[in-house]
Amino acid sequence: MTKNQLQLIEAGRGSGRKGAQGPSNPRLSTLAGLASVLQVKVSELLAEAGI
Repeated sequence: MTKNQLQLIEAGRGSGRKGAQGPSNPRLSTLAGLASVLQVKVSELLAEAGI
């Protein structure tokens, strides 16, 4: 995962394209990587997001 990808997720943006609309929709592998670094389960990330 790059710094740019993380920034896009934090900003709630779905893409780095200028003027792109829509919510961030990271892949499951991205969520798994974030969960690992944060030492939480993917299910905890999803629960926190209300999903």
